[in-house]
Amino acid sequence: MGPIAWNTVIVVTACCMLGAGCAARKEVVDRDRALVETLAADGAKLETLNGDLADGAQALRDGELDEAKAALDRHLAKHPGSALGAYHLGLWALESAKPSVAQGYFQRASDLDGQFHAALCHLGVLYLRQGEDVAALRVLEQALLIAPDDVRVLANVGAARARRGLWSEALQAYQAANKIAPAHGSLLYDTALVWMARSQWQPALDLLEQAISVRPFFAPAHAAKVVCLQGVGQIDEAEVAAKQAIEELPQPNHELLIAYARLLVHKRQIADAMKQLRRAIEVAPEDAGAQLALGELSDAAGDRAAATEMYQKFLKNPLRLAADSRRIRDRLKQLQSGKQE
Repeated sequence: MGPIAWNTVIVVTACCMLGAGCAARKEVVDRDRALVETLAADGAKLETLNGDLADGAQALRDGELDEAKAALDRHLAKHPGSALGAYHLGLWALESAKPSVAQGYFQRASDLDGQFHAALCHLGVLYLRQGEDVAALRVLEQALLIAPDDVRVLANVGAARARRGLWSEALQAYQAANKIAPAHGSLLYDTALVWMARSQWQPALDLLEQAISVRPFFAPAHAAKVVCLQGVGQIDEAEVAAKQAIEELPQPNHELLIAYARLLVHKRQIADAMKQLRRAIEVAPEDAGAQLALGELSDAAGDRAAATEMYQKFLKNPLRLAADSRRIRDRLKQLQSGKQE
């Protein structure tokens, strides 16, 4: 069998994970401490929290969204130039799952006070979530100029630079953030991903070990560790790490199963690799990388029906990588017409 083209992507996220218990295992909560966020670059230049603004901010902290909105609206009606008022309404919109509304408020806050780096940071994150990487990087770099030592700004600048393929610059931002928050699992993991993107497996592995020591049930870090161990040639250690993590994690994780399958392909244990990929798809049915890998393994094994089914699912998946679509579409036509390679 020839080499398999793997298009599995280890997912970058700045969000904390919540691991829910399953079966007889007790519930496990796995998450980082929240990164410290400074509300304003220079409090002396912004109004003190009082009156409706104070009431709105307190209601937000208490989760009373209707009361918060009413108080903040009253404040902004009286003080239309209040950057903090607009900012808190942005926070309210985020809590209310209204990202487009939040974006407008954060933009307004940053327009009212060009030094309001927290508003710029939120705005940049929203751009990142929308895939507007150029706009995100521009806004976040602006925030970094204002607050070069703010860990949240540094972390998101790192993410934006990585999205643009600026690996050295991304590492610089992440490493600065790690110095401020050295025990933050997600930051360690995100930094490791940059090293992995450059095929620098050992530095990534060192960071992932730290991340796992902080967050023992952080499944993506375990998955990345398996990939790194394979990258440095420690195949047996990688298999042990994969099996141990699969056994100990409170719930199945598709990234870990995919990493294990990738290792099994390397060992030419194709049937076992396909089993792990099927498990991964059961856990995450929309994982395009797993669909593609299982389709190609089935194809290489001569199972035309299974390959056809998986290729069709892959091509219908909006999360698929465009670079693979034409190749798989052409191969699917061959399979459906009965032609051989």
